[in-house]
Amino acid sequence: MIRKVYIDFLRNKLSNREFRWLISRGTQYVLTYASMVMGKPLCGPILGTLVTNYSCNYRCTMCDLSLRDKELRGRGLKEFDTARMIHLLTEFARLGTSGIGFTGGEPLLRKDLFELLVHTKSLGMISHLNTNAFYLDDANARNIIDAKVDSLNISLDGARASTHDAIRGYSGAFDRAVNAVGRMVALRERSGAPLRIKTVAVISEKNVDEVKEMVALARDLHVDCIEFIPCQTFRSDAGGGTAIDPAFLEKIDAMTKYLAGLEHRDVKIENSPTHLRLFGRSFRNEKSPLRCFAGYNSLSVDCYGEVYPCVPWYNWRRAAGNVAHQDLRDFWYSAEYNKVRREVAGCRKCYLNCQAELNILFNPFTR
Repeated sequence: MIRKVYIDFLRNKLSNREFRWLISRGTQYVLTYASMVMGKPLCGPILGTLVTNYSCNYRCTMCDLSLRDKELRGRGLKEFDTARMIHLLTEFARLGTSGIGFTGGEPLLRKDLFELLVHTKSLGMISHLNTNAFYLDDANARNIIDAKVDSLNISLDGARASTHDAIRGYSGAFDRAVNAVGRMVALRERSGAPLRIKTVAVISEKNVDEVKEMVALARDLHVDCIEFIPCQTFRSDAGGGTAIDPAFLEKIDAMTKYLAGLEHRDVKIENSPTHLRLFGRSFRNEKSPLRCFAGYNSLSVDCYGEVYPCVPWYNWRRAAGNVAHQDLRDFWYSAEYNKVRREVAGCRKCYLNCQAELNILFNPFTR
C-alpha cells in the first residue's frame, strides 16, 4: 500500500476524467525510474518544494531553520521577491513537476504567499501548504480556499496543550492549532472546496505516549487523516533518529503496530504501511533499506535560490547549488548536478516522510 495522499489524488483526477494528467504522471514515473538506471535525467522532478521564508514565530525543539536567514544573508544572498518566486514556479512547471509543497519557516508570514499559491494552480500543478496554524485566522482560511489549495498540513505534535506547546516553544500553540483545524474544516464544508486537511506530528520521546490520543483527536476534529514523522536530527553527519533508549524503542514498535492496525478504520493514517515499518530502523539509527531516487524524483529550492535534491538535504544545509542567476531547468540537466545525483543515490540517512514515501514508490519490493 502506498501513501494515502497519492491514492487520493489519483482518485480525484480519475473522477474528474483528467486522463491526460494521469497518463503524464505514469510516463513520468517510468522515465524517472529509467533516469536512475541510466544515470541522467530523462524528465523533471515529480515533487517540488519551495521554502518561502525562514522566519517563524515558534522555536521548535527539533528545528534550527530560524537561524538560516542570518547565515544566508551573511553570504551576500538576497531573498527572492515576488517576481523571482513566480518565475521559479514557472520553471518548475516547465520541468513537468506534478506539484509544489510550500514550507518554511512559517509560510503564512510571507505576504505574497497566496499570490504564489494561485500562480502554482494556474500552471496546472498541485499545491500543498504546511503551516503551524498560528496565523490561520478567518481571513487566511478564506484565502486558502480561494487559492484552491489542494492539501493543507497543520502541525499538531501532541494531544495535550502542555506537550504541543513545549515542543513548539510557544504557550497557546496547541489551542491555536486546534481552533485553526476546526475553522478550516468548517469553512471547507460551507464552501464545498475539495481541500484535503491533515494534522501532522513529529514523533519523539516527548509525545510517543500520546499517539493513540492524537489519533482520537484527529477523528474528533474531522480531518481527512493524520500523519506521523520520525524525529531526525538536522545534522548532516547523522544517521536516522536520535533515540536509542530500549524502552523508547519498544514504544515505537508498539506504536507502528497500532497504527498499521488502523488502516481500514474511520481514522485514516497518511503513512504507508511500509513507511510505518521503517520507524524502528530510523530510531535505531540504522541505514534505510530504500534506494534513494531524490536526485531524480524531487527538487527543493529556498527563497535565496539555494537548491537541494530533497527536503532532508535542505534540513541538513547540504545545498547542491544556487539558481539566483541560473535557470532552474539548466541546473536540473547540468553535468554539475549530475555529480550530486551520484552522491544522493548512495544516501541512506533519512526516513522523513516527503522523501521516504516517494522512494517507497520506486522501491516496490521493500517491505
